[in-house]
Amino acid sequence: MKPEKMGKNVYPLAAAAAATLMLAAIAATSAAGEPPPGPPPEHLAPIILEADDAGGPKPAPVAEAKPAEEIPPIRVDEEARSVRIPVRFSRAEGTAEWLLSTGQKHRQMSVLVTDQPAKAVAAALVKAGLPSGKPPAPLANDRVRPPTGTTVELELVVARSDGTETRYPANLFLATSPGGDPVENGRWVYVGPPVAREGEAEILVTTLSGSLVTTNLRDSSALVYWAPNEAEGYVRSFYLSGVPLPPEGFACELEIRASEPKPPVPIAEESAGAPEGSGAPEAVGEAGAAPGAESPAENP
Repeated sequence: MKPEKMGKNVYPLAAAAAATLMLAAIAATSAAGEPPPGPPPEHLAPIILEADDAGGPKPAPVAEAKPAEEIPPIRVDEEARSVRIPVRFSRAEGTAEWLLSTGQKHRQMSVLVTDQPAKAVAAALVKAGLPSGKPPAPLANDRVRPPTGTTVELELVVARSDGTETRYPANLFLATSPGGDPVENGRWVYVGPPVAREGEAEILVTTLSGSLVTTNLRDSSALVYWAPNEAEGYVRSFYLSGVPLPPEGFACELEIRASEPKPPVPIAEESAGAPEGSGAPEAVGEAGAAPGAESPAENP
């Protein structure tokens, strides 16, 4: 037999014999009461240390469970037909298309935010007994048909440190120019929960948009709208007014309640200036607040 042909079979046989001798040595050592050999040295450790080294996803770290903070409840007064929603200022600057939105949606363009879900807010307003209407609808030439429904009053209620409450009209924090004077010529209108139907299922559209109280008349998913007094309404940008905001740390609620009925004012009189005693809004004071109202920053 030629040596070069023997070489093909000699090395496998030698390896098998070495493995047999090693197993016999381990068995003899174990029988003698000695512990088996320890783990291999670090330089002989497996190359694959984690799942992502092999191309697979790395397991996400398990976060420590934290106790959930209790969200203040929504308060409903059916007799007064009013709802109080726990809110906080977003402290955002610039365009304010929303007075109030829910969660993280529209936070950068909303004056107030609430942690209460849209479904809970909508249910509270229905429970308060406020009649529904219709949302605004677009018309030609960048105009809209104004919303119809229940005229409501919106006030920010700030709980002071001594247990008393201070109220501010919600429109105090809105202006038609950045840092401008608060808006006056308009009203808040509750139109009810917008519902989309698919077969037998009903979907509250507000839960998808997070839009609760808005100045955007092109938004058809909100519950409450700021409606100008013009006959057909119009599309206009709104901003955070120049009124100083209350300091952080105070508990705030947005109260929505049915407005007391007032005699209607003809549109012609509105455009020419409403007569005294007609129910037209009063002029704002020097600090940007309604007459007799204190600045939120000075007296939260």
